[in-house]
Amino acid sequence: MFRNIVQIVMVTLTALLINSMNVFSQRFESDSIFTWKLIETNNISSQSTLQFIPRQDIVPISWDFGDSNSSNEATPIHTYSYTSWDDSIAVTLSYSLNGETLTHSREIPLSPAFFFVRPDINLGRLVTYKRVFLNGYIIPNNPDSLGNLRFSWFIDGSPLSGNTFDNNLLGQWPNIYYSFSTAGIHSVKLEVSNTNSGETAEFTHTLNIQPDLTSGRVKLENIPNVFTPNGDGLNDFFEVSTSGTAWFDIRIFTRSGALINKTESSIILWDGKNNQGNDMPEGIYYYVIEDYTNQYEPASGFVYLFKGKK
Repeated sequence: MFRNIVQIVMVTLTALLINSMNVFSQRFESDSIFTWKLIETNNISSQSTLQFIPRQDIVPISWDFGDSNSSNEATPIHTYSYTSWDDSIAVTLSYSLNGETLTHSREIPLSPAFFFVRPDINLGRLVTYKRVFLNGYIIPNNPDSLGNLRFSWFIDGSPLSGNTFDNNLLGQWPNIYYSFSTAGIHSVKLEVSNTNSGETAEFTHTLNIQPDLTSGRVKLENIPNVFTPNGDGLNDFFEVSTSGTAWFDIRIFTRSGALINKTESSIILWDGKNNQGNDMPEGIYYYVIEDYTNQYEPASGFVYLFKGKK
């Protein structure tokens, strides 16, 4: 009983941590007014030097760096001090656009090791075992631009092998695509070091990768019973989230039993078309899903294709 209570508490705390980190990351989503990039600095364990870059079609007037400092330069460089990986600051740009004076504020991270966690760029949340890790700064993919900075990724405490540069001493590139091999709690760390000063900065995300496929086949969950392929961007697909490591046979039938769509893929996704690419009419369809790799139990049932209004 005590062990079960501890497990419940640990799962709850982990979920809260992951949710809070996701909310934290969302504060730094990119926008179209201005961006920033990391400039080499020796004291990276406590300082970050950033250059701010406005959109090309606007005329910058002044920058408020959020720490009682400002600048009238077009693309200024400013150094911040920070004490924790989650330190951030609001930066405000005053600018002119089409004869109108406007202002725009953004919350930016201060740790040079800060990074975002995203689902697979092309597959979204359909694939749960794959993640994209994006450094929070614009760093040109060129060894000459890194100076003395080195970037290294660690999964569950072990360094990743390989890098995108010919020179192995440069460390692994700040943006990576990683496929987890097992479910459960995993830690991902980015370490930034300065080979000249010896200082380092670190930032770690904790992720709960699901489902657990180590105890035999699992059921496919959250299979929709209705979808609306009308192009409005909402519920446009019949889709089921999986690990992305299995290989599925997906068949769609009419109510009369005619096979209209057959797909073999690592994801479960139907756009409401037949195999000839023609849109199917509204109605009830029957699906059969089988996993060739035996990670998931077979699934079958009915789904209502409803066009709705766009």
